[in-house]
Amino acid sequence: MSYIVRFVETPEDLAKCHDVRLKVFSDEQGYDRSVEIDEIDSECLHWVALDTTTNQGVGTARLYKYSPTVGKVGRVAVLSSTRGSGLGRLIMEALEKYIIEHTDLEKLALSSQVPRKGFYEKFGYKASGEEYLDEGQPHIYMEKMLPAKK
Repeated sequence: MSYIVRFVETPEDLAKCHDVRLKVFSDEQGYDRSVEIDEIDSECLHWVALDTTTNQGVGTARLYKYSPTVGKVGRVAVLSSTRGSGLGRLIMEALEKYIIEHTDLEKLALSSQVPRKGFYEKFGYKASGEEYLDEGQPHIYMEKMLPAKK
């Protein structure tokens, strides 16, 4: 399979993000369909990964602007059929590239399930603080400083 990751600028792409999240996250995993963001908003940026053959959504990520200098990565998700394909890496690379080129954010932060923290460490994120429980799962807060603007 071949994938393309792009920044979401249309309602159609945003709907594909929502469809992916519906397939990946259950209510038991803290996914509340009633509060799902369904608008394109400058405070919450979205990326969608598409299968280039079918043009169907296969992955997504979003980033919340917490302050003028800090963004929080949230809801990185890929369909189970794509796990191990490198799609998560492609999504993270596209997100970071866009943030560096188009925003003034200086730091990215995220909350990772402890078993998945190694994935984010490969991208330069470092654990900050103690582990904590969220929805009964152990999590850890992680941060990454972005390169200084030239």
